[in-house]
Amino acid sequence: MAEDSPRATTPTLLADISNRLAVIEARLEIIADHEARIRDLEKARWQSAWITSISSAVIVSIVITFLSRSLA
Repeated sequence: MAEDSPRATTPTLLADISNRLAVIEARLEIIADHEARIRDLEKARWQSAWITSISSAVIVSIVITFLSRSLA
């Protein structure tokens, strides 16, 4: 016959629930922090995207200029 486990008291159950809620809240704060960091990185990337497009346009124009002068 299996032994019955002792029943937990109300204060014990409340303390366990409180501890679990604290862990969940801590994890939610970590997740919120990661989301904010990702959004900041995306914002920085899009703000500096014009530098990449202008530099690639300048490089392509220089290459085309050299090619057109060497073929002429």
